[in-house]
This record gives sequence, C-alpha cells and structure tokens, in this order.
Amino acid sequence: MPFGKRHQVETNLKRYLPVLDQIRQLDDRSASETDIQDHMAALRGKAAQLMRNGNGSGQDDQVLAMLVPETYALVSAAVFQKLGWTTHENQLLAAIAMQQGRIAELDTGEGKTLVAVYVAALKALTGQSIHVLTFNDYLAVRDARWMEPVYRCLGLQVAAVHQEMDRNERRQAYQADVTYVTAKEAGFDYLRSFLATCEEESVQRPFYCAVVDEADSILIDEARIPLVLAGNTDESTIMDPALLRLVRAMQPDRHFSLDASADHVMITEEGAIWLEKKLGLKNLYESDAAPHLFQIRQMLIALHLLHRDVDYIVRDGQIELVDEFTGRVIKNRQWPDGLHEAVEIKEGLSAHTRGSILNRITLRDFCGLYAFLCGMTGTAVSAAHEFQMFYDLGVTRIKPNLPCRRVDHPDLIYPRLRDKEQAILREIEKRHRAGQPILIGTASVAESERLAGMVRELGLACDVLNAKHDAVEAEIIARAGRVGAITISTNMAGRGVDIRLEQRDRPGLLVIGTNRHRSIRIDRQLRGRAGRQGDLGESQFFLSLQDDLVERYQIRDVLPPAWQDLSRLDASPSEKGGSGPIADVRVRQAMDHTQRVVEGQLFQQRQNLMRYSVLVEEQRKRIYKLRFDLLTGHRQLTVWQDSREPQHVGKYQQLVRATTQETVNQAQQQAACILLNQGWSDYLAFVDQLLDHVSLLQNGPNDPLTTFNRQIIDAYTHLLDTLEADLLDKLDTLTVHDGRIDLDAAGLAQPPATRTYLIDDGSDSLNQIIGVSNLVAAAINPGAFLVTLIGKWRYKQP
Repeated sequence: MPFGKRHQVETNLKRYLPVLDQIRQLDDRSASETDIQDHMAALRGKAAQLMRNGNGSGQDDQVLAMLVPETYALVSAAVFQKLGWTTHENQLLAAIAMQQGRIAELDTGEGKTLVAVYVAALKALTGQSIHVLTFNDYLAVRDARWMEPVYRCLGLQVAAVHQEMDRNERRQAYQADVTYVTAKEAGFDYLRSFLATCEEESVQRPFYCAVVDEADSILIDEARIPLVLAGNTDESTIMDPALLRLVRAMQPDRHFSLDASADHVMITEEGAIWLEKKLGLKNLYESDAAPHLFQIRQMLIALHLLHRDVDYIVRDGQIELVDEFTGRVIKNRQWPDGLHEAVEIKEGLSAHTRGSILNRITLRDFCGLYAFLCGMTGTAVSAAHEFQMFYDLGVTRIKPNLPCRRVDHPDLIYPRLRDKEQAILREIEKRHRAGQPILIGTASVAESERLAGMVRELGLACDVLNAKHDAVEAEIIARAGRVGAITISTNMAGRGVDIRLEQRDRPGLLVIGTNRHRSIRIDRQLRGRAGRQGDLGESQFFLSLQDDLVERYQIRDVLPPAWQDLSRLDASPSEKGGSGPIADVRVRQAMDHTQRVVEGQLFQQRQNLMRYSVLVEEQRKRIYKLRFDLLTGHRQLTVWQDSREPQHVGKYQQLVRATTQETVNQAQQQAACILLNQGWSDYLAFVDQLLDHVSLLQNGPNDPLTTFNRQIIDAYTHLLDTLEADLLDKLDTLTVHDGRIDLDAAGLAQPPATRTYLIDDGSDSLNQIIGVSNLVAAAINPGAFLVTLIGKWRYKQP
C-alpha cells in the first residue's frame, strides 16, 4: 500500500457536478420495484460484460465510474419508494467522492447511513464481496435492517454479522451482496480462516470493497490495535498474587517513579535495593530475578497507572477495558504481557493466562487487505495527513445540506476542579429552567457518575450513558433531545445515533464538555452532536487546571506564575460558588499547544507501528497465500513422495496400503497447514520478544529498525526452511485408525478451542524507541524535560 504522499483536502466539488446533474436527470421516482430490479440486473450484466473485455482492476474502476449516474439514480428511486426520502445533493456528492476511493467528511446528522448504500450498490455490480464496516455490532445490525428494503428493491441481498453468530450463520451472511459488520469482527473471521484445514471452513469471500463508517475512529484511532486469535487455555497465570502485597508497600518517588504521560513506571536505585532485601536477591537485574522484575513492573502499572472506572470497569467478575476515545466498554480487549492478569489480581479476581497467540493483525493492516477502500466521518479533514500517509486516501469536505447554526463558545478555564464543577452545575440549572436539552460529555465513568450525583442533589433528573450502561444507549440518546432533558455521557464518538430535538423552534441542544480529550477530533465529535441539519445548538467546554490533560502533561509548569501553585488558592477561602474563569489568554494557549503536541505523540506511535509492522505484514500475506494454495489444491506438496530415505519410503507406502493415495496426499496437505500454524505462532512469539527488547537496540551502533528487520527475516526464513524437515519427521509418527490417518496422535492437532481478543497496547515498548514521552515533555516544557533526563540518568538501570 503506498503511503507518504502529500495529503490533500478537496473542498471544490465542481468536478462532481456533471455527474450530479446526470443522476438528477435519470432519477425516476415513479419507477416500480420491478422496473428498478430489472434495470439493476441489466446494469450488472453490462458491468460484467465490460469487465470481461477489460484488462484488470484499473479497467474495472473505469467501468463502475461510467455506471455511477444510472446506478445512483436507481438507488435514489428505491430510497424514495421504500423509505419516502428524497436524497439531498450533499449525500450524492459524498457518494460520488467515495466511489473514487476517498474519505468524505459529512457532519453529524447528514445521513451517512444512506450514503453508504449508494457506494455499496455500485460496487455490488461486480458480484464481489462488499463490506460496510461499522463501529459496533448494534450499528451493523441496525443499519442492515434499516436499509434492507432499499437493497431488496435493487435486487440485492444484505446481511449483518455480529458477535453471537456461529460459523454457518457467518458464512451465509458473508455470501450476501452487501454485508454489514464491524471491522473487528471481520478481522477476527479473517484470523480464524488461518486455522481452516479445508476450504469450506473459511466463512469469508475474497476481500474486495470496504465502505468504512466512522472512518477516523476505525482507520486512525484504532489503527494500531492488534486483533488476536489465541488457543484457549485453563492454565493458571504466571503472576504471583503474593507479590502484590510487597508492591503495595513500595513508595512513589522513593522506590519508583511514574511517567504518566507515557504510562511508564521506573524502579529507582533505592527501590531496587529495597526489593532485593525483601526478596532475598543478590541483584534485581540478573537473569534469575527476571520473573520477579517483570511481575513487579506490571503490578506497579496496574496499581498506579490503571484506574477503575476510568481505564476499566469490573462487571460480572471480569475486567472490561474502557476505550480512551469513545468511553465505551470494548468486549474482549485485554492488556498484554501479564498486565491484564495483574489488574485481575489487584481487583481480587481469578487470573488466567491469555493462551498462546496463533495469529494476529492490526486493524490498519486488515483494512489494507481490501482492493477498494473508502469511508465517511464527521471529522476527516483534521486527519487528512494520516489518511493519505497510511492508506493513500484523500479527503473530500462536503458542506451540510443546511447551514450550521451551532454556536461554539470559547472555553471557560477555572483554577480548580471544584470551581469548574460548580460552574457546570450553575449552567445546567439555568439552561434546564429554560427547557433547553443538555448533553454533558465527560472523560470517564467515574466522572460521569460523580457529576450525575451532583445533578441529582439539585433535584434534577438525568440519564447517564457510560461504559456501564452501554446496552441501553440508543434508548437514552433517543430521548436526549426532549425539552429539559439532561444526559451525561462518557463520550459520543461511535455512538451512531442522532439526537433529534423534540421542539425545533426552541433553543437547541447545549453540549457541555468537561475536559479536553487527547485528540482534537474527539472534541469536535462532541460539539457536532448539537446543531444537526440546521438546528439551533450550542457547545461550551468547561476546563480546570486540575484536569487530567493538565496533570498528565504538566501544563501548569509552563503557565504564568500566578497559576502554577494552586495550593495558594486552596489556602484562601473562595467566594460562594467558587472562583470565576481565568481570563489570561496564555492559559488557553498552553492547553491548545499541549493538545496539538499530544496528537503528534499519537501520530508518531501509529507511524512507528507501521514502520515495524510492514515486513511482518508482508510475511503474513505470504504465509496466508501458501496455506490458501495448499487448501485449494493450487499447490500440491510431494515431500513424502519425493523422499529417498528408506524409512520415509517404507512409511509412505505403508500408509498408502492402509488407506488410499488420495487420503495420504490429503493428510500431507493438512499436516503442512498445521505445521505452518505452529511455526507462525512460534514466529509471532519471537517477534514479541524482539519488540520487548528492541528499545535497547537504540543504544547500539546499528539502526534498531534495520536490526529488527534482519532478525525477523532470519526467523521467517527458518520457518519455511524447516517445514519440509518437520513434515518428514511427522511422517514417521503417523498411524492409521479406522481407515483414516490420525494426525492428532502425531502432535498435529488443531487447538480444541480458540478465543479472540484485542490487545490494548498503550504501553507498547515501541514508544520507547522514539522517546515519545520525552518528545512530548520537551515540546511542552523544555526546562522540566531537562530535569527529568537528569533524574533518569541518576537512576539508570543496567
């Protein structure tokens, strides 16, 4: 996939207008369903004929471009007949841009669900698989059912895939012309195909087209999240619960130091001596003490950097992670390298290992498997550079159908958290008395519930939408636009449900933000919930100098002296109702600067991941192709037949006599696939170990990336080179039972059960290679950065 070009944001849409005019001229709302289906069938035949006469995918794109006016006119007719809607010009412009492989920025409430139908219907003319990738299962099922009458009117089948489906249900859903599915679920099904021992066990068709909803959330924010397929296990964790008592006794700044901005813990020299004494070790950093050191570090992170009801919740005896961007619980997401088990122990839960990793892929690499990729979101322009760099996708800004009438008020910044919360409560009371609906976006589950308690103490009713109540989110959001409604949410990104005003002639929705997020786009998504489709609306952010962003990145150190020491304010009683907002413009500028720097940090993490995953991804594609060729018979192995060793020749002939030639050949193909699986699992474990130590390579004379790539090339070559020898070794151990060759008895059994999960890699060791936290600290506060470096040098560990 090409990357690295100059990003492009398209705002002048004149080149689309001729196509738009043709669509309008061909739009026949009086057409019957039979007429529409017949016309669509004719277009499919026409497309097939033209593509047969072409010479490749480039020609196919030209064919579909020629058919845009007719196809889109038919979709408009089907939409009008089945839903009674008239498609707006901005929706058609978005669909035209996306058909050209672009990301369309469409504001909240502009009808992105309908836009996806146009692109999907056009691409379905090829007869290949079309996936509409959604943010969650609820949206996949909802949108497929919602748009089903339109697809049916076009003669197309539509289906949805969700987490609870079995293999047969999934296969049937993927056979539909258009399949709605989350990117994660489609990725997991792709990983499961790696374990297939026959072609029928794979549920998906070859990847062709993906239309990505909430494109910035899926393609950018979650790009580096690995999807994992692991063998199930009931083994106990390697983490020792008894160590937790010792780690709890360690004192911050004395025994360990925290770097909150990088989610990193470092044991001090005094701490190392203290631990050696407590554990009876000579040297904490010798190899025999490595298991203790590993567990201690993970438990320190679990105790001091991961917070309940902020980073995770405990529900039904399980740790469930909360997504930092959306505030939603992400099912089956886990921290890597024993950290998840450490949190389980911290919370008094039973801890188990995660199982051996059989395969994995990041969402970025998975989405790169599609021959055609496009998407839509309300916040694409600010991520245009990353769309271009990582996916070679341009961005087109689509104006709203009606002018936006939302008023975005300047941020109000207060010295202390309690000042901010009192100001928010006063604003809620005032607006509620006027009957204005209010949506408050908070940063965590704990904050949302604390604020809800304060609102209820005022005698006001409110709904809370957070990670603990995500099952009823659609119902809560549906009533958030009622007169006087108060709704408190962790985050609105990826919610996918519009807030409709009960009375549009009254003051519109007021959106209140209680924190700046690490990404400016998330703030924009929250603001965008107000003022949909020309409605009135307002947004107002309330901030304080005790907010997480300020504390984590030490913003106070660069503020004017009057605002650096909050204890001075705490020492003097504040007036009733709390202190007023800070008027000093330098405070707001410091917050703006920090947020931009943090966004740069996140971008560098994604860029670094890409650099270290390019070669692994290419190797994975080659392994997949080899397995696919073996399964489908496109590649026939003759390792057993060609061996000249007497014991191999004799064993092979014995197996043929006991069964059939075809049975032995099939067993050889299956054995090769299983050995590839086992070898790939071992290879991934090696890559993990290499990544854990790759940050140490930066201190050597060689480039860490070059060294990393050289070692994984050697490991990959070894995997392929040993396949033939391993296959011959297994031949000698094969036995026949009831007329079939018993692969299980020869150690060639597939895992009896598998599980899928996502790795939350926020503390990835790759961050240390580029010194992400150091870069952020230096950009925000060069003086404090120098002091930190000196401190780390003093406590540098071998």
